[in-house]
Amino acid sequence: MSLEKKMLDSLGDYENEIFALNDYMAEHPEIGSREFESSKRIVELLRAYGMEVEYPFAGLPTAFRARINPGAKRRAALMAEYDALPEIGHACGHCASGSASVMAALALHDLQHELDFGIDLIGTPDEEMTGGKCYMADDGVFDGYDFAAMVHMGATTGFMSNIIALDGMLIRYRGVPAHAAGAPEKGRNALNAARLFFDAVDMMRQHVIPEARLHGYIRNGGSASNVVPEYSEIEFLSRAPMRKDLNDITEWVRECAHAAAMATRTKVEIEVLGKPFHDMYVSPPGAALITRIYGEMGLVMEERKGSGSSDVGNVDYVCPAFQTLMGIGQDLGTHTHEFGCAMTDPRTHTAIVNAAAFLLKLVAKLYADPALLESIQEAHRKYRSV
Repeated sequence: MSLEKKMLDSLGDYENEIFALNDYMAEHPEIGSREFESSKRIVELLRAYGMEVEYPFAGLPTAFRARINPGAKRRAALMAEYDALPEIGHACGHCASGSASVMAALALHDLQHELDFGIDLIGTPDEEMTGGKCYMADDGVFDGYDFAAMVHMGATTGFMSNIIALDGMLIRYRGVPAHAAGAPEKGRNALNAARLFFDAVDMMRQHVIPEARLHGYIRNGGSASNVVPEYSEIEFLSRAPMRKDLNDITEWVRECAHAAAMATRTKVEIEVLGKPFHDMYVSPPGAALITRIYGEMGLVMEERKGSGSSDVGNVDYVCPAFQTLMGIGQDLGTHTHEFGCAMTDPRTHTAIVNAAAFLLKLVAKLYADPALLESIQEAHRKYRSV
């Protein structure tokens, strides 16, 4: 029996515990950097099966790293997410995708004495808000891995949307309050500065690459209709397919913020919101391997349009990263109440097993075929060097 077949056969041994783990996290969602009980339960399960776990890890209180064959030189990382969204819980499915990575790690641990490579399961908190993987990548956590991988849950099965680079910022305007009718000349309108900023950014759009995305909203625009607003705050995101393009676009956005302050004689403060998210690259040999695995599993890949951002892009700047989609139901859309409610459904349990199987097949095929792994790494090196 092949090693790949042995791995897949062992998944059934963990179904009950993995489904219970997923359902607990779905019913008790914890937002980013507060996943204390979720991470604790994952770590307790791993340790119960004899896995070596460092927890907390990398200076993050809800991160962990479990090691399989710690002494092996060839190593890959499986990534597990488990943070929820404010108000709508696990509407992005991290309870299920994280459970799938745990399930795959347990199956690999079962066969550790037959492996000539090592695997680290890395718990990566706070994808939705500040990006735990960004901090980890900056601190060298992903240095030296042959590749890193996870499966995300979605409505359909296939490739992720284009993962593009993202910058976030908080823009705060401070003016001077005054009675809007009695002494408007004494005021300086912070809301006008915010409005002018959005007008300036809208004028930018004609002169940036068409793939760029610029969007935000005014958090605070005043407190009374007869008072000149002295404070206004904007949350704003800029995105582009490549980090090298986004750096200039974000700088232009900042210049628009300063220009609006100058024009309205207000003061502006700009704060970076979270870590910058980078773009992710899917190489031709990597895409072919993903397609091959889904075909072997009898799963139909659906075309997925659009784009999004994730901290997994920062991992991809260090080593080749795989993040694919496992479909739960075409009637569902991520970041919706309905998707969160479906996390304990039998079809989600099926998707967890399928996602774990995908990860096992990916690991097995890449380490059984050094030439394939090298072709993916070489394509990644060439792309990142440009």
